[in-house]
Amino acid sequence: MRFFLRYQDQLTIIFFMVFFFVLIFSFSVSQKEWKHEQKKEYQFQVDINTATIEELQILPGIGEKLAEGIAVYRETEGPFNDHHEIMNVKGIGVKKLNTVKPYLRDLP
Repeated sequence: MRFFLRYQDQLTIIFFMVFFFVLIFSFSVSQKEWKHEQKKEYQFQVDINTATIEELQILPGIGEKLAEGIAVYRETEGPFNDHHEIMNVKGIGVKKLNTVKPYLRDLP
């Protein structure tokens, strides 16, 4: 049986195909690792009973107005006894609490 290409040409093509697939595979793996590294977030925890307005603003979804609202609530009502109590602050609901909760220290 006669092949269209010589044996050496066939080996060369096979070599380049394998090289190409290895190159693509290694590039895709490195891209996944790079994307994973990009998604890293700073892990920190804030005590909502002692945090300053600036520290509260670091929390995701908490701006200046909400931080001030939390501080005012603390001053008027006393320290928070439970994380769910933060929903008494105007503008903070269940969704915002669930966003912020991983960043809040446990309360005694």
